[in-house]
Amino acid sequence: MFTLTEEEYRRRAKPELMKIFLDTNSHAPIFGSNVEKVKLIYKYFPPNLELINALIDSASNLGDSSLYLSIVNIVSTDTSVTKNWEIPFDKISAYLSADIDSSGMAYQLENVIYSPQGKWALLYTFEKYGVLAGCEQFIDDFSRKFPDIDRQILDYLGLFQECINSEGIGRVNTTWLGSFLKTVYGLNKARKLLEKTSLEEYVNIF
Repeated sequence: MFTLTEEEYRRRAKPELMKIFLDTNSHAPIFGSNVEKVKLIYKYFPPNLELINALIDSASNLGDSSLYLSIVNIVSTDTSVTKNWEIPFDKISAYLSADIDSSGMAYQLENVIYSPQGKWALLYTFEKYGVLAGCEQFIDDFSRKFPDIDRQILDYLGLFQECINSEGIGRVNTTWLGSFLKTVYGLNKARKLLEKTSLEEYVNIF
């Protein structure tokens, strides 16, 4: 895997990331012009061998031969701190090894891996879920490799219900959840997801 300077990131990588994520806030992502479908992956802890192999296979079908990796929640004026990398698919073992000598703090911080063509991106969050967004062809191809992918959002929402049942609604932050679901799934599907997981009385969605 190869480090990118800030100038290389701004010139080469950032424009492609912006085609998928205009904002990488994990609670309120803003999607770019190339996003046609979005999936939530839960539980997601990078690096995940099965998931990465599926991503590489689907990305290769679209002509990608590498991916970018960027830390998204670090604010530092220290230009010596590496925050961005390019990883050729034939060197992916370096990423999968979670070698901190190669990738610094990328595995300990929220990060995003994404297409050099702006076709897809996967955002990792501290809350054990990932937001996978991209063009329809990529998302459909990837989803065929994980037939249960659409159940994963139900598992994640079920965690909220469990916490509410055990801790009480006052101890569970759901203020962001309605707008997140609406952004990712659209209003009608978001409402159905809340109804299916018995969260509609706890989550505001308009």
